[in-house]
Amino acid sequence: MADEKVEIIYFYSDFYESKRSLIPLMRRLQRRKNIRVRLINVEDPENTELTELYDVNNVPLLIFLTPNGEVAARKSIPLSDESTIDRIANQIIRGELPKPQVNELRRRIIESFKSVSVRNELTQLIIEQIKSDILEADSEEEIYEIVNFHISTINHTISDLEEYKKILQKYMGRQQNFIV
Repeated sequence: MADEKVEIIYFYSDFYESKRSLIPLMRRLQRRKNIRVRLINVEDPENTELTELYDVNNVPLLIFLTPNGEVAARKSIPLSDESTIDRIANQIIRGELPKPQVNELRRRIIESFKSVSVRNELTQLIIEQIKSDILEADSEEEIYEIVNFHISTINHTISDLEEYKKILQKYMGRQQNFIV
């Protein structure tokens, strides 16, 4: 793998950063002979297929690919975070990433989400954040920490919303039509 390159796809939005400002960062990273960087503007309609393929829901987002094109890692970090980029690229070169057991756990969790209906935009936002966090995890331990964190957050949110519901119910009119 010494002469093969780790490909890094950097998804960005020109609403937040310009390609002109990213080119020097890209060039600095590509001084390493085993790294290739592609800049993808999510606002460009020509990139829609690529953003869908990699399930890009937020920017900035780095997708790290092995020389054979397998997703090895994904991180919501800026292109300027060279130390993290170098660390991940080195792990890929040494064969430490991707980790099949982590990928399988991610796949099972995200596949399980498909069985649950999403009834509102707030739920959709929460699910997208959970998916994003799970996709960025580097180890099984980190996935379990993320799952525990989100379970706790959901439990607190449910409790908070129950309190708001009680308050709102006090002010309901006589007609009690509930939207389910």
